[in-house]
Amino acid sequence: MNINITGRHINISNRLKEYSEKKIKKLEKYFHQLIDAHLIMYVEKLEHGAEIIINGDGIQFHGRENAADFFSSIDLLFEKMEKQIVKFKEKHSSHKNLPYDAAIPLEFETDLGKVINLYQVSNKPIDKIEAYLQMNLDKKDFILFKKGINKLESDFDYSNKSYAVMFKGNKGTKLVKILFENMKEHKIDFDNFVEYDLQVLDDSRTNPNIEFRKCPDCSIRKFTLEEAISNIEESKDPFMTFFNTESQFFNIIYKSGRDFNVLVPAF
Repeated sequence: MNINITGRHINISNRLKEYSEKKIKKLEKYFHQLIDAHLIMYVEKLEHGAEIIINGDGIQFHGRENAADFFSSIDLLFEKMEKQIVKFKEKHSSHKNLPYDAAIPLEFETDLGKVINLYQVSNKPIDKIEAYLQMNLDKKDFILFKKGINKLESDFDYSNKSYAVMFKGNKGTKLVKILFENMKEHKIDFDNFVEYDLQVLDDSRTNPNIEFRKCPDCSIRKFTLEEAISNIEESKDPFMTFFNTESQFFNIIYKSGRDFNVLVPAF
């Protein structure tokens, strides 16, 4: 498991790092495969805050807590995370007969009282034409999908993490992907983003004829999840595609009544 502990404009002592790592490792027992955990510490006014993102068993868990000192905020945070993970696992076990790519939401509440439902999308790789057909079939204006990378003509690589987003906006339908082959030191920036305009020449329900024309600029914006919530509330847009700077993947957020639904990749 990869554990990353950073401070936002602060230095973190070795003692605090060791304490935090022990807490994180105690959560491993709840997972078949705990991939990584990123803990961020910060000072906000007079309070000491801790925020964590955990990727494990194909889902992303997120939590944040503030307290008078970092050790107290860590204790509060991991008590919250343990409850959140156990709740999800219990809910997941009740859906054990569902197919692998069934949308089982993880629900949590932000510090501002916003209810968030995270939905993991299908792990099955599909090509961009299939993504377009699926988006229309679902009668949605957006789709988050794993790009099909062929090893052989009929064999998809399920282990790849190359996700893309397709969405309809004021300027037509767009496709945005990341060029992982151009990344240096696993760093993702806007130079790795490529956006295409979709020109539909024949909108067949089974075999559409579509051209993909590269755009000079990318319309995708970078946000944390909380920044994305604030942005979509202010803009009043029905949905928003964004690059999550915490998880380093594309996400799609949209409102469902008073709650927010977020589509995330299957890791």
